[in-house]
Amino acid sequence: MKAITPATIVVLLAAASSAVAVPILPFTSWDNLSKKSPDIIIARCSAAAPDGPVGDGMVWSDIEVLSILKGDTKPGVARMVSQHRPRQGEQFLLFSTYQSNDLYRAYIAAETYRVVPLGRDFLTNELAGKPLDAQIQLVLRHRLDELTRELQHGTDEKKRLEEGIKK
Repeated sequence: MKAITPATIVVLLAAASSAVAVPILPFTSWDNLSKKSPDIIIARCSAAAPDGPVGDGMVWSDIEVLSILKGDTKPGVARMVSQHRPRQGEQFLLFSTYQSNDLYRAYIAAETYRVVPLGRDFLTNELAGKPLDAQIQLVLRHRLDELTRELQHGTDEKKRLEEGIKK
């Protein structure tokens, strides 16, 4: 019987890792996403992944779960895997599946639309006592308002910059 060489092991590991690709599904609706996500949480990024390329497009981030909107997990320290790269201190709504096995324990939210950034100052106590649909509506409204402000600031800055290069 032949011994397995290190080169053979590398080839086998490369083939196995590419065979376990994460499927990226298109966005259908918030209602559908809410129904199909077993775990919906609000979390804060406690340690962001370093900038730079990521092999399979997925980013591992350390998070703190602040509030559980749906699911059986508990608040506290956790990990997240997503195409979304959160900034340290940023809060976000996460539509995910919590997975725990011998290799890792993490909230999996592959598609970027599963992570809704909320900035640093979102107050989760506004959600207390409300049904899930109302909680999600409040969070989405908060993000829409924040994004509208960001776009206005960006438009103002763009005008200033355009004026500066016309000279």
